[in-house]
Amino acid sequence: PTLMIDGRTITVPDGATILDAARALAIDVPTLCWYPKLPTVGSCRICLVSVEGTGKLIASCATEATDGMVVTTESHAAVENRKG
Repeated sequence: PTLMIDGRTITVPDGATILDAARALAIDVPTLCWYPKLPTVGSCRICLVSVEGTGKLIASCATEATDGMVVTTESHAAVENRKG
């Protein structure tokens, strides 16, 4: 899939998450419960991002990247939610 994150386009392997794509672009998305050797939990909600076309914030560590996805990592809603 090819997606856009913070205005930058990237193509990632099938099964990659939004977090994987962001990290490949050296975009820092904060995480707390994510660890590469553990199963994905996505419960801490620190890695929330905005995805165009959805009405809610999405956990980047637990959401598979899809073709055409447009992601904003530092939207006002995501930043404010992380503060909580």
